[in-house]
Amino acid sequence: MQTNNGSIANDKLNALLKRQSALRAALRAEREKRRANAEKEHQRLIEIVGRAVLANAEQSPEFKQFILGVLRTSTLPENEQRFLKTKGWL
Repeated sequence: MQTNNGSIANDKLNALLKRQSALRAALRAEREKRRANAEKEHQRLIEIVGRAVLANAEQSPEFKQFILGVLRTSTLPENEQRFLKTKGWL
């Protein structure tokens, strides 16, 4: 009889460990989904703000000069600096 009880206890423990593993995987997936959504929202924010800033800079030479000053004093990667130079923003 004791072997049967030990087997039942092991089966229960194995089932709980399997459930724990599934829950951990579900948590990882949910965290990744939230991270991806946050990144997507951040990119959308950048696009919206960027469009508004560019539109305003086209209408206001003073504002464009302000943005040029911001870009000149910003620490940007070389590839971004090159791109901005080709577009006349540096």
